[in-house]
Amino acid sequence: MVIHCDEGGGKMEILKIDSLAEFSSAKYVKVSVPDTNGLVRLLCFEPSQSVAFHKHPDGDEVFYVLRGKADFTVGKETARVEAGSFVKAAAGVFHGWNNGSERLLLISVLIPPSSYGLAERAAKMEFL
Repeated sequence: MVIHCDEGGGKMEILKIDSLAEFSSAKYVKVSVPDTNGLVRLLCFEPSQSVAFHKHPDGDEVFYVLRGKADFTVGKETARVEAGSFVKAAAGVFHGWNNGSERLLLISVLIPPSSYGLAERAAKMEFL
């Protein structure tokens, strides 16, 4: 569900995570957040589902754990992470994870390292 607000001349979109989440017993589900070109995704896992070791040659991947627990491996390091945790896998570094015994819900953001130079300008705040 996307809620559109148009007050004060600006446009705000509010996404309800629970309405975007999709789960499947066959395999985990990737849901692209609208209007992000697939760079921001909701990843939905049933118990015991996993993602094989893989890498993104041209993008860092940052995860935020919304719900559940999983064993994340990035490079040669493995750690148990739970709701409220961030995990970063740098571009070109193999990573994967195994879900535990409950549903797992992650936000995944892919960030091309070349965009970090633009990030400082994009993060600049102008006040009234």
